[in-house]
Amino acid sequence: MFTRDIWDSILLIMILLVALLLIASLVYWIIGGEFVFAFTNLTLKILSAIFAITIVLMIIVLVLENENPVQTLAWILVLIYIPVVGFIFYLFFGRNWRKVRLFNRKGLEDSINLDELDLPGADCDTEDLSPLALRIKNLLKSNSKAILTCHNQVQIFAETNEAMDSILKDIAEARDHVHLEYFSVANDETGQTLKRALIRKVKEGVKVRFIYDDVACWKLGRKYKKELREAGVEFVPFMPVWIPLLNSRTNYRNHRKIVVVDGHIAYLGGLNIGDKYLSKSKYYGYWRDNVLRVFGEGAISLQALFLVDWYFVSKQNLLTPDKAPKYLRLPPEEVKLLEDIHIQMVASGPDTDHASIMQAYFFAICNAQHSIRITTPYLILDESMRAALKTAALSGVKIDIIVPGKADHHIVWFGSRSYFKELLEVGVNIYDYKGGFLHSKVLIVDDEILSIGTANMDPRSFHHNFEATAMIYHAPTVATAVEAFNEDLSKSEQVTLEQVLNKNIFVRSIESICRLFSPLL
Repeated sequence: MFTRDIWDSILLIMILLVALLLIASLVYWIIGGEFVFAFTNLTLKILSAIFAITIVLMIIVLVLENENPVQTLAWILVLIYIPVVGFIFYLFFGRNWRKVRLFNRKGLEDSINLDELDLPGADCDTEDLSPLALRIKNLLKSNSKAILTCHNQVQIFAETNEAMDSILKDIAEARDHVHLEYFSVANDETGQTLKRALIRKVKEGVKVRFIYDDVACWKLGRKYKKELREAGVEFVPFMPVWIPLLNSRTNYRNHRKIVVVDGHIAYLGGLNIGDKYLSKSKYYGYWRDNVLRVFGEGAISLQALFLVDWYFVSKQNLLTPDKAPKYLRLPPEEVKLLEDIHIQMVASGPDTDHASIMQAYFFAICNAQHSIRITTPYLILDESMRAALKTAALSGVKIDIIVPGKADHHIVWFGSRSYFKELLEVGVNIYDYKGGFLHSKVLIVDDEILSIGTANMDPRSFHHNFEATAMIYHAPTVATAVEAFNEDLSKSEQVTLEQVLNKNIFVRSIESICRLFSPLL
């Protein structure tokens, strides 16, 4: 019986053998001769046999995983009829990493028990929560152990320059530590400004820890990283990929954007580090995003999430009983300043048993009573989310979705628009944002539940990437988000069913082709 570790070893051996085949073939073409020809033929026969055995094993594993029958049959046909291409695609996109546990945190679970750290939230009164909010709270507690916090102050930034100014101000005032976790960091004016701010804090004796996504920061450059590390910043990559074409982990990235200052101030949203995110790009123009600033217990929840990720990338355990109080406690004098604002910080990723953010969105949409508002840069809908939105619309719920009017990733942009027709036909309102580029990730349900975070409305965010979002159950805060949504609506043009139906065959074909790749996007 093959264990997962053995199976992964077989796949790795196959990759190495295929590389050997390519090298042998190259030698043959360069040198030629009967000896190389015989060696190449022997290699081909051996590798062909091993390759055939591996394909058979793959098919057996596919069947035993008991996934969607249509998807399973599709992969089997791909492996049989285009084995080489199918093999590569299966390595990258076919395996259910949530079951495989590629990102095995057993060592983390053995050394850290968050339940024993007495995190805030135990004294939260839930009487003011609506029935829907209460059920979502219970769902997230069950599927991701998300803790409901109730002593917070929040601020939502709709202007990215204001958000970055606030982040830099809080970093400048840090006394003990600054923790950052970002998907993308650019070596431009914005990136240099942040680098100087962090180096300055290290010189003041403040501890700075920074997790960056390795793949998204390939263009960052060694000099930038070296300067941070030599200054004393612990600048650590998330799951580095040394050989991209031979590593399936390339497809599973850390998409979180988190800043935590001294444990009681935190930021979460769609803002990465770079000039274009501050509206300094000619192509994108004005960059529309949302960033949430939390002061209080919600910040401690994000702190716990960061420290779990920090252990994963650095093997430094800062959540032991003797160290955790320093990072997971609010000063008593600050607690008195906090309001009663209920927030759950939710993490999701391929290392978890459940797609927690997707499940929360699905449940909220299915149980909405009168309105759903969504802003998302990418609208790639799997069967469940598509059914949820269509069912809600057919039941009389008003649904407004704002998407970018211009593309940043053209395949995703065209793929998103392939879903417009079926949504418009059931009464969903879709709007193209014309005020610049929309990168905001917001869900508002019934004017009482708000989600702001890093997750897009697509399978990559729901299943492949490591994401984080804040679920907020506080009417005044939700009202602020509704106001910002309506402002975005005023800068958008409604997409009509007539416009979609009148698209020429060329545009429709591009959208349909891009939609075929939507599970991989």
